[in-house]
Amino acid sequence: MHLDDSFPPDAPWRFLMALNDSYMFIPNGMTELMRVPAPPPLNYWLRPKDEALDQKARKAYVAHLRSLADAWINTGRHGSVESPLDRKLSRSLRQTLRAWAAVNRPDITFDDSGETVLLMPVTKIDYRSPIAAAENAAVLLFGVFLDSPFRSRLFKCLRCEAYYYSERQPRGPIKHGTYCPLHRHAASADRSNERKRLPEREQKLDLAAQCWNRWPKRITDEGQQAEWVAAEVNRGLGLDCAEIKRNWVTRHRATIQERAERRYPTAR
Repeated sequence: MHLDDSFPPDAPWRFLMALNDSYMFIPNGMTELMRVPAPPPLNYWLRPKDEALDQKARKAYVAHLRSLADAWINTGRHGSVESPLDRKLSRSLRQTLRAWAAVNRPDITFDDSGETVLLMPVTKIDYRSPIAAAENAAVLLFGVFLDSPFRSRLFKCLRCEAYYYSERQPRGPIKHGTYCPLHRHAASADRSNERKRLPEREQKLDLAAQCWNRWPKRITDEGQQAEWVAAEVNRGLGLDCAEIKRNWVTRHRATIQERAERRYPTAR
């Protein structure tokens, strides 16, 4: 089954632009319009009777579109791993689409080759309920998006939350999350730096644990102990490691103490 060819072929791109709140791709006419005089040759143009209500309807349209897109994307997310090929309709998405279809009644016909064709209805505008009309239009566009090959190419940047399409169809899981072209290299650099920081952090924790039980128990000043431990750790660090201060020791106190009791219980 495929959609009627009369539906705009650029609908998936309109979907993407609307998700990113591009004003020109958000439908007009969800609230009542009025004629406003204009110079020839136009003579008049149309503008909303209630500008505030029109803006509210536009925001509702984008918000509902995003909630649908997010729900779809999240079905393929498993922690930091994203599997776009595993996406499927959640229960709430199925209910939303079925409720929309029950009211709007898309039709089915056949083309000359005998293939089934789905005829999508024109969005029904009820000026008495512009917010509901906006959400209805959002579901229609989302349904068209699901029929396109872009359904597995839509992603949401984990850093800036912009929506984008990948350049090609994904072949399998994406292990380190998804980032838009603007932030892809920065995210990769962050992961590289994190891999370098982890061994250094482990070294500092281990040095702190080794000297932890050497602190005289009769002295109960935690701030003084943290300052002493920091100084001991800094003496054991290499020249290429950043020194720590007592607030670092305080922040990791529970981990240091647990490691000291587990690994160096006899250290004095």
